Amino acid sequence: MTRFYYCILPVCAAILFWAAPGAADHPDRSGPFPHIAHMEVKGIVTKVYPSMFFVRPQYGLQHRTISVLKAERIGVYDAKIGDELTLVVDEGNLLIDAHKPGMSAAGHRIIEGTLSYADKFWKEIKLSTPEGTESFTVDTLAGSKLSVFEEGVPVTLELDEANVVIDIHRSR
Repeated sequence: MTRFYYCILPVCAAILFWAAPGAADHPDRSGPFPHIAHMEVKGIVTKVYPSMFFVRPQYGLQHRTISVLKAERIGVYDAKIGDELTLVVDEGNLLIDAHKPGMSAAGHRIIEGTLSYADKFWKEIKLSTPEGTESFTVDTLAGSKLSVFEEGVPVTLELDEANVVIDIHRSR
């Protein structure tokens, strides 16, 4: 039995030794929702097609595809193989935003209000605020979150520079 402990102890120590640097090199957690953590991870463009390009992120996250239309909307023009991008992913590992290193998401806005309408195809929503009702186009990935929201629910929206909803959460 003691021989078993002598074998296990070095293995456990080795695992802790190799895992500790990985924990120190954790992706940056940031974002506009104080209770929800967005992660920023670096990625490299690996393939470029006329309608989309592929990005391989660090930390073993799944490869991402970004359509040319979305790339233009978020300000990533003329992506080439080997270009580095900063990807912003939400708590569900959905791509929220992407930008070139050194550029920030300075144009993002946060709006709170009551969801008054959600298109059944998740392309458009209307939000009632004290200033009135506003309509917003919804990014395809953010639209997938709309299935859990009913009309009349208080929500917080994150809008990108093009005034498109890129993230949505129930308000606290």
